Amino acid sequence: MNYTKKERGQYNEQRQAKCERLGISKTDYNYFRDEGEKLRKVFENNCNGLYTEDGQAEEAEKPVLTRLQARAKKLGLYLFIQGDCRGATVYVDRVAIPEDNYTQAVCIY
Repeated sequence: MNYTKKERGQYNEQRQAKCERLGISKTDYNYFRDEGEKLRKVFENNCNGLYTEDGQAEEAEKPVLTRLQARAKKLGLYLFIQGDCRGATVYVDRVAIPEDNYTQAVCIY
């Protein structure tokens, strides 16, 4: 996908604000974004019926989720994974994230 210079600038400003709120680097943010996209793809493949054997989706999900959880723990962050492939997957915050109100956390996209 191609973005205009203005759109790219807006994204960078939003990312910077989120990094400051969370106390993380741009590299950490990008890590959550990239791993989140891998996890979203697993959810999409599962939704589309590409995993035909029991446990196949969980096996694909496990290593990505483990990496995300490890990075969040290392940074002292709480992690929420939203499993609907039609939206953002990764939410993080410095405080515990309630399941019924996860959108109060920082959405990584």
